[in-house]
Amino acid sequence: MAVYFWGSKGGTLFGNPAPVISESPDYRGCIVTPEVVHIGDKADGWRESLKYCEDQEMKLISFPNADHQKQIYETINKIKDDSLRRVWIGMRRSSLTGEWYWLSKEPVNSTNWAEGEPGTGKEGQCAIMRADSSTDFGWSDEDCCSDARPVCHSPPILFRPE
Repeated sequence: MAVYFWGSKGGTLFGNPAPVISESPDYRGCIVTPEVVHIGDKADGWRESLKYCEDQEMKLISFPNADHQKQIYETINKIKDDSLRRVWIGMRRSSLTGEWYWLSKEPVNSTNWAEGEPGTGKEGQCAIMRADSSTDFGWSDEDCCSDARPVCHSPPILFRPE
């Protein structure tokens, strides 16, 4: 149990128990409002999926670090939907440089490309993820007009004491 420290008197510490804010452990800290991961019902192109997430007041998911990737994979793994094969993620290849970037503008530090991926720019400009733990949720580049379901995301609000 955490205790907020309020003071001491005569060598005795006084305080109150901290309220439980989140019962789910998160590698980022104490969650006040949990993150939301929503998989769209309709398979569509990457641009349409991006708009779908924005219409839900969310973003196509960007997960630039391995801990967040693992957490999202565990969330997707809990979904029991046999039709869920491939999903769009918020990563694209730059048409100018050929480099991959996250829509969130965070650096591309940790990736999970499937074997032989990504291919050349002619093979695809958008990143798609296999929604299957047997494939280790591997990513591949895909034609942005291909159909897949979007993974929409709203980040958590973390408790940050001042």
